[in-house]
Amino acid sequence: MGTMRVDLYSMVNGYGFCAPVETGDPRVYFRVEDFVRLSAEEPLPLAGELVEVPEVIGGQGRSPRARSVKRINSPQRLQGTVKSFDSTKGWGFIDHGPDVYFLHRSDLVVAFTPIIGSTVEFYGGTKKGRPRACYVCRVSG
Repeated sequence: MGTMRVDLYSMVNGYGFCAPVETGDPRVYFRVEDFVRLSAEEPLPLAGELVEVPEVIGGQGRSPRARSVKRINSPQRLQGTVKSFDSTKGWGFIDHGPDVYFLHRSDLVVAFTPIIGSTVEFYGGTKKGRPRACYVCRVSG
C-alpha cells in the first residue's frame, strides 16, 4: 500500500485506521499489536502521523486490515501550558509556543482534570489538519 496517515487510534480499544495520503485507496484497519515503533520508549500511534503499510489483507465486506503499520519518524515529547479545559465537555486547548493544540480527555494517559495554567507533556499529532495533543501527562513539580 505504501505511505499512509494514522486517521484514528483508540488507546482504550487498541485499534485504529490509516488513510491514504494521496491515492483513492480505502482506509485500512490495524490492531495495536501490528504497530511497529522505532524504539520501545515511543508511544503507540499518534493521530496524523505518517506510517508505512507494506501489506494489506482481507477487505470483503469490511475495512482491509494491515499486517503491519510501521512508524516512519520518532515523535518528540512536547511541553505546554493548559490554556483552557471544560471538564463537563471534556476538552480544551494547550499552548505550545506559537501553536495551540486541541486537548481531549480521551488523550489523557491517566485520568486527571487539566488545570488552566498547569504544565503538561504530550506528543503532537494532528486530526482533520489541526494540531492535537496525544498521550497527555501532567508535569510534577
